[in-house]
Amino acid sequence: MRIWQWLVVSIVVVVVALGAYVFLQVRSLEVRQITNDLYVIYGLGGNVAVLDTDEGTVIVDSMTSQYQGKRIKEEAMLLTGKPITLIINTHYHIDHIHGNPAFDPGTRVVATEKTLHHLQQTDADYFSGEAVALMPNETFVDDKEITMGNKTLRLIHPGRGHTDGDLVVLFVEEKTVHMGDLFFYLHYPNIDLEGGGSVAQWGDTIDKVLELPFHTIIPGHGVVTNRPKLEQFQAFMRQLASIGKQAADKGTSLEETLKTDRLTEDEDYEPLKMIIPIGLTREFVLQRAWEEANGAFELRP
Repeated sequence: MRIWQWLVVSIVVVVVALGAYVFLQVRSLEVRQITNDLYVIYGLGGNVAVLDTDEGTVIVDSMTSQYQGKRIKEEAMLLTGKPITLIINTHYHIDHIHGNPAFDPGTRVVATEKTLHHLQQTDADYFSGEAVALMPNETFVDDKEITMGNKTLRLIHPGRGHTDGDLVVLFVEEKTVHMGDLFFYLHYPNIDLEGGGSVAQWGDTIDKVLELPFHTIIPGHGVVTNRPKLEQFQAFMRQLASIGKQAADKGTSLEETLKTDRLTEDEDYEPLKMIIPIGLTREFVLQRAWEEANGAFELRP
């Protein structure tokens, strides 16, 4: 075989192997049981909560693709034996909401008004045709309580942080809260300034969450954890905000800010990967803090 033929074969083998790896990652779901009726599903995207109630199954978030949504639907029904009657979306980013169209039209889908607004502004093409029925069809501004037979869910929009429309879900009987991307456990967070997010306000937003009665936390990314770990993340965000403010007050350049040794609350933090690194690094969060403090970004209408 000639050298160019070997080269073609080698490229084909690499492409096929990479495709198989990506498919396996997209397909792979890991389930952890938190209580008798509450589960978390880990996969390629934001963490998904599954709650078994007398009035059907509740899903919080739906990962990155319709295929994953279909897998989540199948897994949830195996766990509870009941159809999905309620989807809650913590915010508008694709790794938490693009699985929605895999669920049945007519399913109740709840989010904040701001999340729906961002979806309409940025993601209308994806949620077109039949998929439009699986956009949020029930919204609220500050808080909402939902009773599902034997279970109570409190949905709270505690303030700005990751975006300006994030909600958290308190599973009252389970004493567990799903934070969405208001909490990245041991990962550098995405800070969506253009979508109304705020480094400066994130710590105060977490204060409102800490007022809730819970023991266990489902983060948007990372493993299930507890209240002290959220308090540590809050300290990290407040330190980051302080660095940004000081840089703006002193006129420190972005380049100098990225070299700071003042950020110490990120010990053991790692960049988040979704098959490949996606740019959520120490440098990224420092840049976002600097940009917010200096007004060097454009807020989406």
